Amino acid sequence: MRADNRFVDFVKGFLLKNKPIFAICHGPQLFIQTGLASALKLTAYNTVRFDLYYAGAQVLDEPVVIDQNHKLITSRTPEDLPEFNKKIKAALA
Repeated sequence: MRADNRFVDFVKGFLLKNKPIFAICHGPQLFIQTGLASALKLTAYNTVRFDLYYAGAQVLDEPVVIDQNHKLITSRTPEDLPEFNKKIKAALA
């Protein structure tokens, strides 16, 4: 998806308009292509975390990371889904 500008532009628009974004596993790699990764605090699947780090993002190895500045909630893997879903539900309440 990160090679398709339709998806990149969609995500970039959400970031710039401070709309909520929830991404898990490999999904956060889209942030690299937006050119905005250096402003983000997040997590992702272990192989994607390196790319995000080199793009300047603040990358944490935690089940769920919430970047309050960008209404962004990220998670590492499907194993983290229970906590990820709980944080999404709270954010939307």
